[in-house]
Amino acid sequence: MGSIAIAGGVAIAIVLVTRGSLRQLLQLKIQGIWMLVLALGIQLALEFVDLPKDRIDDLGFGLLMASYGLLLAFCFVNLRIPAMWIVGLGVALNTLVIGLNQGMPTRDREVTTAAGRTVERPIERTVKHRPESDDDLLPFLGDQIVIPDPVDEVISVGDIVLGLGIVSVCYFGRRRRVPRAVRTARLRTTRCGQSWSRPTRVCRARTVLASPPPTPRRTRTNVMSRSPEEIARRASAADRGAPARSPAPRVPGRRTYPGLR
Repeated sequence: MGSIAIAGGVAIAIVLVTRGSLRQLLQLKIQGIWMLVLALGIQLALEFVDLPKDRIDDLGFGLLMASYGLLLAFCFVNLRIPAMWIVGLGVALNTLVIGLNQGMPTRDREVTTAAGRTVERPIERTVKHRPESDDDLLPFLGDQIVIPDPVDEVISVGDIVLGLGIVSVCYFGRRRRVPRAVRTARLRTTRCGQSWSRPTRVCRARTVLASPPPTPRRTRTNVMSRSPEEIARRASAADRGAPARSPAPRVPGRRTYPGLR
């Protein structure tokens, strides 16, 4: 439990150092918080309440596995939170080794006596921890990593992964969420920051105002490319003050009369 508290403190420190938002971190949409509270309550009760020796392997072990089951369910329902899968992986590693060995295999601690001699202090059998033996399954996942003073604790690989997951969740959760519409508009911006949908954006220490696209120039028809008949027709139409009209197409085999259409 001490290593988890240290991981929580490191996570809060990272949020403050990286100028994150603790308010945004507290606004994470966490589901099933009651499962986390109940699981931690069971583990705290098993840590400080002494069960009879003959009830450790049945009642105590059952309550311990139930607490880990609640922790796994809590991680599962919150997988949409960034880096929550790392927390679930750490819990799963501890659950696996505890379930296979009916307790966490823990190596003996080395203590220094008043005379300056280093001796190993045996681990006392509890609901969660028990001394390691040669018959343990997956012993490398047990409490094998010794943290020296002032922590003076033995942790497992699952505890390291769990602490890393807590730090990662706090790191990614400290950022302010950008709405999807804003993210889509930013993706449509140009390299310099100009966007027809978003009028202003800072680019190279100045504000760039988006302007409409330039109007294409109208090309004039070359007069020399017109035929003499077309030039004469347009000149006579201009003299009469009427717009020039193209003559009706001549249909082969059909006689036309002046003044008739």
